[in-house]
Amino acid sequence: MKRSAIALTLVALVGSMSFAQESTRRRPETREAERKEQRSAGRERREYDQNKFPVKDPDGFKVEGESVFSGPQPGEKLPGLKATSIIGDDKGQEIDPIAVVGDKPQILFFQDESGIAIRGLYGVVDAIGKINRKTDKDLHVACVFLSDDPDSLRFGGMLPALRERGIDLIAVSKDGRDGPGDYGLNRTVSQTIILARNGKVTRNFVFRQGMQFADSHVMGGIAELIDEDRETVAGWLAEANAKADRMRMRRDNDPQSAAKAALREKLGGFVRAGKLTREEAGELYRSAFPEKQSRD
Repeated sequence: MKRSAIALTLVALVGSMSFAQESTRRRPETREAERKEQRSAGRERREYDQNKFPVKDPDGFKVEGESVFSGPQPGEKLPGLKATSIIGDDKGQEIDPIAVVGDKPQILFFQDESGIAIRGLYGVVDAIGKINRKTDKDLHVACVFLSDDPDSLRFGGMLPALRERGIDLIAVSKDGRDGPGDYGLNRTVSQTIILARNGKVTRNFVFRQGMQFADSHVMGGIAELIDEDRETVAGWLAEANAKADRMRMRRDNDPQSAAKAALREKLGGFVRAGKLTREEAGELYRSAFPEKQSRD
């Protein structure tokens, strides 16, 4: 009996040593893949900063390092899932993001609580919003956070800003960090993005650390999702950003820009709190600054 116990202990010890060696071998590879992902994000950011808005073939997307699979793959049907809304009129309600969409085109983010990935959502969702405002398709965007301790999630004032940028549903999965079992999500990655239409996956994108800036291949997948040419979508993005640049320049040259920004922020807070409608806020703003409003 003692010899059997000793043998089992040795087997366990050898196994744990092998596992430790394998983990040690893999960790540098994972870190290098993450560094490559960061460099790729940096290139995307530089292109956007230079007013270049590439929308690339989604077939060219690849995960740095070893292949990583997370979530349903193209052609597969999206199972229903349970998530609790954390902002909006349906806050606190259990919602199935798949059921509410029906046959509409959908962008579904599965997101951990990584600060990098959450901050990156701003730019990503902003780009999606610019596309959504131009297309005649009713594009639905949902973000489902994955956490074993949802009460520990801290967003500050980020959620209203994300809603304003175009996320229709922000929720927390009922199934913890692993997410819904039917989805087969990989808990070692920060962000899984699924594009779907008629309840079936068209594209699946995995980011180890989450998108820090709108990825050109993901934008290409969205163009495909709404049946638009990539060049057309790239033009939409360029046009929207040129408009934003013009508005920014006018604000910089306007001596009242600080006062206007402060009032917009204040009125926006009242709108988010339900104390004012957007129309009422607009009337108050125009009353305070009655000069002719630009149409572009």
